[in-house]
Amino acid sequence: MKYSKLSVVILGLVMSSVTCTVLAALPEPLDPREASSMNFEQRLAHGQLIREEMKKATPDERKAYREKMHQKMQALSPQERKELHKKMHSEWKSLSVEQKDQLKQERKSMMEILTPQERKELREERRKAYESMSPEERKKWREEMHRPTKIS
Repeated sequence: MKYSKLSVVILGLVMSSVTCTVLAALPEPLDPREASSMNFEQRLAHGQLIREEMKKATPDERKAYREKMHQKMQALSPQERKELHKKMHSEWKSLSVEQKDQLKQERKSMMEILTPQERKELREERRKAYESMSPEERKKWREEMHRPTKIS
């Protein structure tokens, strides 16, 4: 069966638009500055929206989303990243125990969406990041991440 060149071009355009639509399952990650300006309720709602979209996405789409998030963070200057970290850390301290538990549950739910292979890759990424830290950064990270939550 012969196809005219026009038919082949049209078929190619249709296929590429379908591919783009499928790959666009996840929204564009927020700019870190924009995310840091959200209040607790907005962050929680956004997290739930992303989690629902992540459930529908393929492992490759989820990986591309994480890479875009990482690129957006790396696009900030080191000073901006440091200030953002301080701001988010102080906001975390000001949350109630219930709010912290809600965010922790949201993060846990997000991890449950991932395949075992994706979880393994994330653990490897974290291990590499930890190994690249200075001894002082490692100590600070351990103290911040493994400190029990205080009941306010």
